[in-house]
Amino acid sequence: MPAGHHRSNPVSTRQRHTFIAAHIMALEQGLYYRLDFTLHGEIYSQRSVSTLLLEPITSCSESSVYTPRSWRLDSAEVLQLARYWISKCMSDDHENCPNKDFSNRFVPKPHASQHVEVKGHAAHGTRSLLRESSGSDILISSPFYPTRLLVLGPADESFVKLIVTKDSKGQDSNCFTELKGQYVTLSHCWGNTGQTFCLNEKNLDVFQSKGIPLKELPRTFQDAIHFARLLSQNVKYIWIDSLCIMQNNEGDWLQESTQMYQVYRNSYCNISATSAENSSHGLYADRDPQHLWGEEINLNTKELVRSNSQNLPGEASLGNHGALVQRCKIVDPSHWERKVESAPVNTRAWVLQERLLAPRVIHFCEGQIAWECREMDASESSIDGIADVELKFGEIREQGRIRLKSLVAQEYGQRSASPTDGNTAKQAHQNWNLITERFSKTNLTQAKDKLIALAGIAEQMHSQIAAPYVAGLWQSTYFASQLLWRVEPLFQSPRFFHPSSRPATYRAPSFSWASIDAPQGIRCGEIQEEEKLLIKVIQVEVRPEEHPNSQFGLVKKGGFIEIECQKLPVTISKKCRRTPEGLRQDVFTWKLVKGRAKDARMHPNVYLDSPEDDFEHISGQHSRSSIWLVPAFKDDSGDLIGLLLQQKSKHPPQFQRVGLSIIPRYVSSEQEIMSETSVDENGEFKSVGKGVIQIV
Repeated sequence: MPAGHHRSNPVSTRQRHTFIAAHIMALEQGLYYRLDFTLHGEIYSQRSVSTLLLEPITSCSESSVYTPRSWRLDSAEVLQLARYWISKCMSDDHENCPNKDFSNRFVPKPHASQHVEVKGHAAHGTRSLLRESSGSDILISSPFYPTRLLVLGPADESFVKLIVTKDSKGQDSNCFTELKGQYVTLSHCWGNTGQTFCLNEKNLDVFQSKGIPLKELPRTFQDAIHFARLLSQNVKYIWIDSLCIMQNNEGDWLQESTQMYQVYRNSYCNISATSAENSSHGLYADRDPQHLWGEEINLNTKELVRSNSQNLPGEASLGNHGALVQRCKIVDPSHWERKVESAPVNTRAWVLQERLLAPRVIHFCEGQIAWECREMDASESSIDGIADVELKFGEIREQGRIRLKSLVAQEYGQRSASPTDGNTAKQAHQNWNLITERFSKTNLTQAKDKLIALAGIAEQMHSQIAAPYVAGLWQSTYFASQLLWRVEPLFQSPRFFHPSSRPATYRAPSFSWASIDAPQGIRCGEIQEEEKLLIKVIQVEVRPEEHPNSQFGLVKKGGFIEIECQKLPVTISKKCRRTPEGLRQDVFTWKLVKGRAKDARMHPNVYLDSPEDDFEHISGQHSRSSIWLVPAFKDDSGDLIGLLLQQKSKHPPQFQRVGLSIIPRYVSSEQEIMSETSVDENGEFKSVGKGVIQIV
């Protein structure tokens, strides 16, 4: 009972009306108890303070309370935990993670459409000599090394040296002795500290001959080198982007940036400066170790609200009072989101690729380290694995958290699947959508790099999707449904905003989500076979820029698709509404144009790709008949999803995508959507013929 309601403990009026209440209930699946803390008072309206979970400890599971003692992240204790996670990851316990023999491994023979791609890797000097085995697999007989690496040297060495493993044509370099051992990579935020310590054509020879004094490097680089030297005797090198790619040479940058797939997937592990906002922050920080100590409690569950009358495992009666006591471990469901997902480094677009492609990641978070591999997410707060539970908008979803590294295709482990498997291909497309949605929320210093920063992940996913890659989409049987992405407004209490924009320089055709910058991210459409859609893709004409591994990178201007579809002329309007707080709120709607008149009905649920850039052009007096609605898909609930296009030319009929609209089923099927023109049960307009148009 709150203190303010306890009769034997009088308090002031102010205290009596401000208090924190706790509420406990058993969740539906019975795996956890939910513990909510809410703030009540005269100026509060049951404001949520925190939500925790209580995980029952059963006789089948042992209690493993972790109690670190070190006050800094550069301690032997932290290093030992990192080594423990690595050894566990490389053991047979982790069937879907690469083991110590990853460098000499058999991989599935490439799909026919990948033949040129694999041949291209060898031509550009990956040091991965491919030869067919007696079966249908291919043997990787020699380990891959990036073009340039930093030699770590002994732990007390005051400098590191740069070595070049390949020449400018990608051929193996004979300037050095044969490379042996593993390399690690570093993920970090460059920040705006003014430090520009980078590799360039002027210092390349010096970095190779004399080396780089550690004292001249940013703190994050120094710490990463120190940690890598101690991590394993087999780790001999480290790869840091700004010191291994020439930053003032566009040709070198393009060559190396398209090799990120190989660089990260073949590394021993990735060291991530997860909490560091810039390169001067460092990996190592002070902390209070007691904040990481696991806690257990005894909970009397007799009077708890639960979805059924059954006792949870491990509950036991006490004495004659009938109390049911359960030993529980306290779990923070927002822990991974706060410490890892929302940390500064993971807001960078390039880092998403680094996380997904590296076999394992050691995160240096605020006050602790964390771990990420295919089998497990863990942290010092939960060393044996983070629960797959998600807290979102106040709702707890058991088994609801999607583990990021589980989304990408893999060439090792028992879950590797053939691209010819229909279920696998569809799941791979769905995983790609989740990756795309996450990627679209990240930041890029150079907007033009959007497709390049995703190229490595696309190359990895190609092994399961096995279809041509088209500016962030896949030209497969699911291609048409990939056109149905949308940009939702960003809610910042108490109103919605539309911060999305089109880049000043051409990056992708308008039908691709990559043509838009949306800080709030994009939402992908439901993956469906083309025969279930109301549009049919006739032709895809998008050409990649000519550079190494170009099929997954930049695209040339002038790309388009041709689709067969119905289209109806509409006008788009903007209405100004007021929030309860009196603030302006813009709402977009469309109406049908019939002859010279407009249908009286306004249709909301309009998602414009970039209102700030497009609205003036699509709502002007000359655009009355140049905006078109193209019905594309009727989902299982009966809602009709349509593309909003602006006509750019009549011969040929070319259009630019400007948005998407969702027409609820009570409009599209139960009423006439547009006066004289009604919609049949499939979502098609009865009196409108089909034609072929281009979307550029």
